[in-house]
Amino acid sequence: MSSTLNKSKSLKEHGAPDPTIYLFRSVLTRPVRYSLRLSYWDSQQKSFRTSLLLDLGMEPASFLHYPNASCFHLDTDLVYRIEKLCGRDMESELEQLFWPFVDPTVQRKMEHFFFRGSTQGHFRGRQKLLSFTGQPAHSFDKRRLHFLRFGSTDQGRVFQIPARLEATLLNRSRDELEQYFLEEEVRLRDHELKSYLYAALNLQQHFSESFAGSIPQALPPEKIDEAFLHEFCLLNDNREFWQERRDYTRLPAYLIRYLILFFDSSFPRQRRGFAQAREFMDDHRQFRWPEKKDRVSKDEITTIFEESEDTLRKADKKEITRLYRQKAKSLHPDKGGDHEKFVRLTEAYEELLRSRK
Repeated sequence: MSSTLNKSKSLKEHGAPDPTIYLFRSVLTRPVRYSLRLSYWDSQQKSFRTSLLLDLGMEPASFLHYPNASCFHLDTDLVYRIEKLCGRDMESELEQLFWPFVDPTVQRKMEHFFFRGSTQGHFRGRQKLLSFTGQPAHSFDKRRLHFLRFGSTDQGRVFQIPARLEATLLNRSRDELEQYFLEEEVRLRDHELKSYLYAALNLQQHFSESFAGSIPQALPPEKIDEAFLHEFCLLNDNREFWQERRDYTRLPAYLIRYLILFFDSSFPRQRRGFAQAREFMDDHRQFRWPEKKDRVSKDEITTIFEESEDTLRKADKKEITRLYRQKAKSLHPDKGGDHEKFVRLTEAYEELLRSRK
């Protein structure tokens, strides 16, 4: 651990981000086990890495003490050990990490001033944010953050999320980032989980339907499952995404959790209008416009009516109707005429009427 901290301290002079401490929660094991970990930049591996600082067991609240009903303080031995490992004052940071475990009654009494000194960076609206290595935030992280903040599966403007939000995704180890999302995802309701993963993996790119971004529940479920597994495998094999992962023969716990959430969840129930629209589209998928009828040529019209082109050109609608009725008497099937010739006569008559409009 000391060698890790020495590396991170030496990099500080060259512009590398300061190491950050964060709270780790076990992903798949129950009950949840907690620990304190350090996220730092490793110049030799050229990636962010993590190190275990202290195992907190299953009850982080046991490290909190209450001198009275209005305040709390951290276990002094804990603070001393962490400050010795990190080489700087850590009490304020540790209090922030342990805040979720503070007794709710004390939280209500302290919250009005506990976060009073916290400040957030200011960013220009169109500033392109990059990590100190020159890389932008990963699109999977940005899509997750976009849904968590705005709750929309249609992420056409995902790459225009506020810079203040995007900055939270930079200069962190992959494990620290996944722990950040693990904490944020607790706020999602059960019916939002599938929509969340649909948006995060950008599954709408696999569909041409105009509603694929806003109404995924109207898409064929089996096609959505296929798209999910395709993008899921791509993410699993993405070595740029997994900074310190070494074993690619097994799924990371974070991905196993997403796999379970996706197939154990469902989209929000369709409203009546959506169901009716889906039924209509399914019933009309083979719809085709009627074929256009062959237009009757001028030469054929003169032949059918047995009149010159000049006579038909000068005739008004009344005269055309008189000529039609005269020919129809001999060609009508009820009068012993030919059916096909009668149909063609009617088409020629309609063509002449259209030309008079």
